Amino acid sequence: MNVSVFISLVSLCFLFSNAAQALTVSTFRGEVSFPQTPQTVVAFPAGVIDTLDALGVLVQGVPENLFLDYVDTQKAQTVGTLFTADIEKIHKMSPDLVIIGERSALQYEALTDVAPVIDLSIPRGNTFQESLKRMHSLAKLFDKEDKAKEIENRLYELRDQAKQWINPDESVMVVMLMGRALNVLSSQTRIDWFQEELGMNLEASDVKSLNEVAPISYEYILSKNPDWLIVMDRDASVGRSAKDLSKEYMDTPLIHATKAWQKNQIIYLNGVGTLNSVGGVQGIKHTLEELIKTFSVRINGQS
Repeated sequence: MNVSVFISLVSLCFLFSNAAQALTVSTFRGEVSFPQTPQTVVAFPAGVIDTLDALGVLVQGVPENLFLDYVDTQKAQTVGTLFTADIEKIHKMSPDLVIIGERSALQYEALTDVAPVIDLSIPRGNTFQESLKRMHSLAKLFDKEDKAKEIENRLYELRDQAKQWINPDESVMVVMLMGRALNVLSSQTRIDWFQEELGMNLEASDVKSLNEVAPISYEYILSKNPDWLIVMDRDASVGRSAKDLSKEYMDTPLIHATKAWQKNQIIYLNGVGTLNSVGGVQGIKHTLEELIKTFSVRINGQS
């Protein structure tokens, strides 16, 4: 065998070896392959940072004002906001991977010039299932598949426990406070999984929305007269307010006239896991635990 043929065969074997070892993961923009597990990672979506933390993966770059009090990011550098990346900072870090999604998705083109980028935005329809898919993509990339399976099993256990407390014949309205405005979250928003996975009979399919902001009034809530009200304060969830005003805003004559108030079936939910950490497996876990606790307390007739 001459030398040139030998070198060609060695090169071909090397290429096949690398291809066999390549990590291919599903993203919002299609499948992406990596030659090896990334070591230096920048992530923007709160839900991705939440999930990476659950898997035991350290993130070296995060946006400021993340407001996930259960995730320790003190050793990470801040590299912009949830919406806008600091390209210069990221360039200096030379990360192996930048993860964007949801709020930061528009940064994709700008970031591809400085580092490998994947978009892990979550499609609407069933955020619970899409979050599990995203977790498994991350787990494959960082060799954490056993941990991901453990997390998935626990989330299904909690989902089934929560579902036992939901009566599909009773209507549920989910209200989100934004500043002084009332908005409703329908089955077309990030809480789609409340209906798809838990069997909630969600109201407000008739509301016109701007993205996920669907303004309503107290009169609208009374006109629907739901059996249950679930209320979350968005400003408190994303760190814009130190005080959750949910109870204060529901304590009005029109709300007093609803079945939900009269039956003591108003749930005040911490919105961090649902409104801030969209698609984060820890956020989903916290939300399920809250729903199990609050529904069981109301149904058992306690205050």
